[in-house]
Amino acid sequence: MKDIVKAPVIHDDAINEPAWKINSVAKCIRVLKCFTDVSPEWSLTQLAQKLSMPKSTLLNMLKTLEMFELIVRSPVNNTYHLGIELLEMGYSVRSSLPILQYAIPLLEELQEKTGKIIYFTIPKNGKILYLESIYPGKRNIHYSVTGKTLPMHCTGCGKAIMSHLRQEEIDTIINHYGLSRFTPTTITDYHQLMEELRITRERGYAIDLSEESFGVKCVAVPILASNRVLGSISVSGSKMNMPDEILPKYAELLSVVAILMSAKADLFPECSLLPRDY
Repeated sequence: MKDIVKAPVIHDDAINEPAWKINSVAKCIRVLKCFTDVSPEWSLTQLAQKLSMPKSTLLNMLKTLEMFELIVRSPVNNTYHLGIELLEMGYSVRSSLPILQYAIPLLEELQEKTGKIIYFTIPKNGKILYLESIYPGKRNIHYSVTGKTLPMHCTGCGKAIMSHLRQEEIDTIINHYGLSRFTPTTITDYHQLMEELRITRERGYAIDLSEESFGVKCVAVPILASNRVLGSISVSGSKMNMPDEILPKYAELLSVVAILMSAKADLFPECSLLPRDY
């Protein structure tokens, strides 16, 4: 009798892996994505635990990233943080986005008409990504939000986008990220959020009542194409200088710009709408 050769066991995740995927590159990207505004520094041990990677493999990876100045190691405490090479690459990304060349003059005109902060966002992986922000001459925010991501449920821009998603898309996003509380006015109840999105959809614009940042109020409208939500734009200011009666007027101004931007749908970057696990 011939020996029976057992077929190798193939796990489901291996079946779903594309044949062209280079695992070493994927692992490097996973390392880089660990560094966020919330967790800007990591030790070797912390990273190894988070990524479930052998320290020796991870150390070689970090040294390689360090060689190309994508990662920097602190000689004081041996922790790692992102290198400024990524800042240079970020500038290249921003300057290569054709929608910004078209949008910025429109956003600047909005800023002049309102005197407030103007934000331009797109949906990315179940969150909103800030592509541009136009500030008044005297800024009350001392950093740029360009490149920042936030959950959809707690911002005007996010709720404007969310209000035009299919129910299954909304549920997928909520199931993945939850409804975290940022301030006392953050909507963290599912049914309350659904009602808020219904009102937003009928009204045509979303309102953020200090739901992500204390003392901030904003009005936002979606940028819609025939087959998808392209993004959103908002007017943002303090609660004191954003009275309720001015919000419909700001929404009207935003809607005019949103229509102009929707005509340039082909200039918007392609991003995954729903959350992705890499």
